[in-house]
Amino acid sequence: MKLSIITINYNNCEGLRKTIKSVVSQTFRDFEYIIIDGGSTDGSVDVIKEYADRVDYWVSEKDHGIYHAMNKGAFAAHGEYTQFLNSGDYLCDERVLEKVFANQFNEDIVCGNMYTSRGDERISPDEVSMAYMLTGTLLHPVSFIKRSLFDVYKYDERYKIMGDRDFFMHHLIKENVSYRKVNVFVAVFDVSGISCTSTNKDADRALINHLTDCLIPPRVRTDYRNFMGEDDYYHSLFYTLSFAKLRKYVYTLVVIFVKIITFNRGWIKDYPIRLRKQKI
Repeated sequence: MKLSIITINYNNCEGLRKTIKSVVSQTFRDFEYIIIDGGSTDGSVDVIKEYADRVDYWVSEKDHGIYHAMNKGAFAAHGEYTQFLNSGDYLCDERVLEKVFANQFNEDIVCGNMYTSRGDERISPDEVSMAYMLTGTLLHPVSFIKRSLFDVYKYDERYKIMGDRDFFMHHLIKENVSYRKVNVFVAVFDVSGISCTSTNKDADRALINHLTDCLIPPRVRTDYRNFMGEDDYYHSLFYTLSFAKLRKYVYTLVVIFVKIITFNRGWIKDYPIRLRKQKI
């Protein structure tokens, strides 16, 4: 079996119905469908029973949070790949999976593109780097993850949100698993979910610190913290400028300012030429 589609739900019966309908209408049929419900009381179980003949496995019982439920789904899966399409999210059209698996891939993590329920486009990266993972994460509704990765490292159930970021960073950065992007818009992501409505900068920073402590050897951790601006404002400014989209123009303004106060002397006189050559 190629794919296990896993839907996590709790008291979102209308979103669940939308998700299920998008899955069972697919022309690609080499998949199983798993629904993990957290003991809903809003009629979600009735919706599941309505489509019971198209669902391969489902359970409705109390759990310990989103990532506990997602792990339950992963360990119930039999497919080579897993896809987490949680309630409220839905596949773009009935031929999406057919288009995705026409690419004949074998990488550990494969990502497509997605729309949000607001109509925005979200594009997966062509390559994944440490810098990318420090400032964002992969799009989990359009990620196809080899089931075997969960035997190495599963979702950390201590997180309320951002556990998928922890999961992706561990596998892609620490374990160096293979990655591929397929240029297909796979799903529409419901932005009313908890991962979008919950914002906590302190929690985000704590996660980054935890991940980097796990990933970066102790002998270089101090240098890393200096570069990231953990210890002083100078390095913090340097880090911010390094990732700024308009860094070329910021650097140019800095050079102009320095030239003015130094009366255009020395190596600064030729700096714009070197800047163009380096294509900053």
